[in-house]
Amino acid sequence: MEPLFDEIGGPSFASLKQRLSLLGENPPQVLLLDGGSEAQRLAAARWWACRCICPSATVGTGPCLVCDTCRQVAEQEHLDVPAFDGRISNKQDEEDPGPVRALNMDNVRVLKGLLKDPPHGSAVRVVLLMGLERTRSNAANALLKVLEEPSKHNLFVLLAAQREQLLPTLVSRSHCLVLPWPDPEFERSDQIYRDLARDLEEFFSTGRMLFARTALKSFDAAQAGLALDIVQKSVLRCLTGRAGGGVDRFVMLLDPVALTNVSRWIGEARAKIQEQVSGPRVIETFMTRLFLLIQRARG
Repeated sequence: MEPLFDEIGGPSFASLKQRLSLLGENPPQVLLLDGGSEAQRLAAARWWACRCICPSATVGTGPCLVCDTCRQVAEQEHLDVPAFDGRISNKQDEEDPGPVRALNMDNVRVLKGLLKDPPHGSAVRVVLLMGLERTRSNAANALLKVLEEPSKHNLFVLLAAQREQLLPTLVSRSHCLVLPWPDPEFERSDQIYRDLARDLEEFFSTGRMLFARTALKSFDAAQAGLALDIVQKSVLRCLTGRAGGGVDRFVMLLDPVALTNVSRWIGEARAKIQEQVSGPRVIETFMTRLFLLIQRARG
């Protein structure tokens, strides 16, 4: 029998699962999971759903992960664990509806009706919500109203790469947990991450490549956040003496005071993206400041 949720099976996720197990004794109505990879966030959300509805779940060990309930949750078949994603288009949802539905106004109405009924066979229903940064305004407002309505039978899990991508009102209603950052093996397997890191390395070396990337229509707020992630992780590695190659070889030229300033600039850049300032312009400004800082350090 194959293990469930092997995406979060490593030792780096032991602490997270222990916290989720303890949290299951008094579950928050809204849990927000950010950090990690998309696959890891979804696996953690379904592990949490198992913790909440598995008949054998305990504080010490969490869900059993072998019963029919846990397997139905893992296979996206459990009726009490519906899932919605704001990145699924209305057309795709209509033509090829799957276990994860579009987070549009029509489906939010369906969800509101569903929440009025008791769970099918569990003590609670656990609703997974993804792609909230892409949710249209009307659906987002309707969803906020759903989350504001207290219910002991309905729990919600919000999934995001970074909580800064979400509306502050959503974050303020949530109990937030951060997944471990993706390990280097994951980062090397992620094509967008790898290409962006390569272009940043070229930019810090020659001053080229970055603006060609930010000029692309595909360079959105999510990619802007990913560019900030690359630099932030590099800063952390340099501060802890674990710098390697790639972007690290430029960031490591900066002294601790400069690294602290870069960390502050990252926070300011994230805040601007959250305020819906153009992601490409934010990244161009931030990276140019960092490029000049690196060039001064290089002499």
